[in-house]
Amino acid sequence: MGNSAIWGPAADGLLVVGLTGGIASGKTEVTSRLVALGAMVVDADQVARDVTVPGTDVFKRLVDEFGPGILGAEGGIDRPALAEKVFGNESRRQLLNSITHPAIFAEIVRQVREHGESLGPEDVPAVVIDAALIVDIGASGMFDFLIVVTAEEKTRVSRLTGKRGMSEEDARGRVASQITDRERIASADIVIENNGSIDELKETVDRVWDDVVRRARSSHS
Repeated sequence: MGNSAIWGPAADGLLVVGLTGGIASGKTEVTSRLVALGAMVVDADQVARDVTVPGTDVFKRLVDEFGPGILGAEGGIDRPALAEKVFGNESRRQLLNSITHPAIFAEIVRQVREHGESLGPEDVPAVVIDAALIVDIGASGMFDFLIVVTAEEKTRVSRLTGKRGMSEEDARGRVASQITDRERIASADIVIENNGSIDELKETVDRVWDDVVRRARSSHS
């Protein structure tokens, strides 16, 4: 468990689980349920926010490369504005990733190691890393196993237009701009299909977490 070449010796006893899914698949709801069940979750999106706060090297580089138009009223990164700068532009997207990904990865590794070092005898020896681009950037091999959250395209579009206020055209464009669920599933060890109710999703996540706990304790013993 725990690829020490990546995560370091502190993670040797940890089951390192990747959690991913496309936009509006319901990955956030899965993460919330895992946290409620007691899982240690590293949220890559929150890490991305943390490493881009004003004053950081990443923040300075983003402003240098993409201009002051990516700043919000309070001086921080306006994420939707930054997303608009790179949407549909592969070279700009790659530039953004080259600036942010190393810092995000370093902070995720730090948190995984910290969790491994602080693990108590009663704690579940597992950590879940919630990251949208695991399969996209070819990082599936970093994890002991990978959970993929999926939903039908019409369901995802409906969520984007209903909850996020996007036009149907924009919603379909955002879904189409990402890799397909089929591509994600090809790398998955567990697939959570999220086309039903929130209660159905919770029941599925509960079963998945029970499986994670069994695997982690079995490997740790």
